[in-house]
Amino acid sequence: MSGHSSVNASENYAGAKACITCHKAQGDAWLNSDHYQSMQPADENVVLGDFSGTKYIFGKRTSRFFVKDGKYLIETLNDQGKQQTYPVRYVFGYRPLQQYLLETEPGRLQAFDVAWDTRPGSEGGQRWYQLQDESVTDPEHPFFWTGYYQNWNSRCAACHTTDFEEQFNSETNQYHSTWTDVNVACESCHGPGQEHIQSITDKTYSSDNTGLKELGEKLVFHFSDGDPIARPQRSPQSPSLALDTCGACHSRRSELQEPSGTEPYHQRFQLEGLDEPLYFSDGQIREEVFVLGSFLQSKMAEAGVTCTNCHDPHTGKTLLPGAQVCGTCHAPTVFAAPEHTNGHEGADCLDCHMPERIYMGVDARRDHRFHRPSPKHPNSSAPCKTCHEDASEGWLTDALKAWPKRQGASPDTLGEWAALNQRLSALDVTAVNAASNLLNEDKLPSLEEAALVEKMVVIAPQRMLEKVSGMTEDDDPIIRQSAARAAASLPEASQYQLLLKLSQDPVRSVRAEVASTLLSLRPQWFSRAPQLTALLEEYQQLLRDSQDHPGANLGLAKIASLQQQIPVAIEHYELALQIDPQHIPSLLSYSDFLRSFGNEDKARKQLELALRYGSDMAAVQFSYGLQKIRDKAYQQALPHLTKAANSTEAIPRYAFVNAVALWQLNYRKDAITVLAEADTRWPGNYDILVTRAKYAYQLRDVTALKTAVKALGEYYPNDATYKQLQGLLN
Repeated sequence: MSGHSSVNASENYAGAKACITCHKAQGDAWLNSDHYQSMQPADENVVLGDFSGTKYIFGKRTSRFFVKDGKYLIETLNDQGKQQTYPVRYVFGYRPLQQYLLETEPGRLQAFDVAWDTRPGSEGGQRWYQLQDESVTDPEHPFFWTGYYQNWNSRCAACHTTDFEEQFNSETNQYHSTWTDVNVACESCHGPGQEHIQSITDKTYSSDNTGLKELGEKLVFHFSDGDPIARPQRSPQSPSLALDTCGACHSRRSELQEPSGTEPYHQRFQLEGLDEPLYFSDGQIREEVFVLGSFLQSKMAEAGVTCTNCHDPHTGKTLLPGAQVCGTCHAPTVFAAPEHTNGHEGADCLDCHMPERIYMGVDARRDHRFHRPSPKHPNSSAPCKTCHEDASEGWLTDALKAWPKRQGASPDTLGEWAALNQRLSALDVTAVNAASNLLNEDKLPSLEEAALVEKMVVIAPQRMLEKVSGMTEDDDPIIRQSAARAAASLPEASQYQLLLKLSQDPVRSVRAEVASTLLSLRPQWFSRAPQLTALLEEYQQLLRDSQDHPGANLGLAKIASLQQQIPVAIEHYELALQIDPQHIPSLLSYSDFLRSFGNEDKARKQLELALRYGSDMAAVQFSYGLQKIRDKAYQQALPHLTKAANSTEAIPRYAFVNAVALWQLNYRKDAITVLAEADTRWPGNYDILVTRAKYAYQLRDVTALKTAVKALGEYYPNDATYKQLQGLLN
């Protein structure tokens, strides 16, 4: 690869060939695994696609697949809209799809988005297959195959190679990436092997000195008389194997250091929370979240089950086929009996408790929460729809309530959590009390607790202050990280105190979240605590290590702005937009930054670009509407404010500002309508209720005023404005 990216074993890594010399059985198992096939140099032994000169036409793009001089080549549309031929350097995976990595310039590999469907023809396979919709074939689309989001070096390589080092040079915009093994090999899981080999050679090897990463023991589960569920012989430990080893790649996370490290998970990564659209509001997988976030919600994780209780670590396959593996801990005489399955042959363990979701059009992946379908949340009935496609939600809810053995079963905490999480996502004030009760009464999985608290604090920051402060003392870094994230919704003084408390947390993922939240504070807070400045410096270095990501440059720009380093901030904003010209968070932030220094013209330009690329985003429409108000183009502002308020992504503030703008422009009935709809959508929102009452008073609409004041009193009985408005009615 022109010397820019290469296999280059580091001195601590031995390579898989050295391991297999002694560990032949494990090596043979691995050679038949998905891990072995995760990535391979492109040659006749591994390329499965039809490269006989076939053409594939989709949208604006025609691609041709052929072989010349023994090399696999693809002719397709480049980022300039012209046909160009690229060498296929590597294949990516093999079932049910095989992708191809093309070298667009020395050292830079891109994942081509036309894959070969490797399934049998009888199942619809043996064809070229476009992974995304037709719009992506336009070179201007952010997900066009030559762009940042399809770059292998920054977005794929760490989990498809062993001992990967990205080595991106931000000055030349080039990669000099290296790795030891071209796929997921022995040392991806066991850690660097040279010390292990040396201990064998020196005869210093012992169980206490293996020279390898300590993976920990998996618990052994046994049945006891009268108990249909196997239990561990000892108390469950932290699920370190699932987190530190498998979770490193089988999770949706951001990197805090080179992923080939051997430190615990939360020192290397930040795990994404259960937010939509990554997950459905009941916690089921939605986008590609790669298992761990799903599994950590399960009773299995709580009991100490880990990946290798079900999966062979070398083949990756389950230890027994299909639902038979479930029977090793859940007695089939009870859980496969008609009383449990309702006598239906289709009611299989996996179909009901591990529903599948299709990714990349043909790739079925299972949810790992092992949940129980619940009548309390509509999406929880999704597994039922696999067979009962035409059933109504009402029928499904009734069927679940009447399911054999549901009466007397353990409380449906998951269903209750899911229903509350959905209501809190909609900023429903009335859900806060019930959510508080659930948090006090039940020990929820950490990710589920975090999801509730982070939404509750947005709705009721003062009420949640004590709860969030208590989370800073929790043993689980997921909870402490959530406290740092929740702090962003607290009053500034409280936010400062809480972040200061967490600023020297021993876990890197927590400190990174603290630093990220700190960026919203005003500069004067930092002069009070030198450790906050030190934390920002640590975070700054973390972001510098990821300068090929637009989000990292956005973070660096915000830090520079906070430090009044204006040219540096501009440099990073520009670099973020060079990497991804359509990165909406950078465009909106850059616009605000430029406006703060009086550069209205360039600030407006960023918003125009944001509107061009993200017109379907509520935040973009809202920001552009505000710009039109600043420009005194009030009538032109209204359509954008209205779109923002009506969006599924809307928040109460969008509706509030839309109503105020309508009122000021004398569209008073429209303003009242917007507020009424907002009150229905976000019941109990203070600004909506107060404004609705004040406008009703100005219109002398006594009926509407009484309705608004009554609602305000139900939610805020001690509020001074409520009492003042109540006095107007007397």
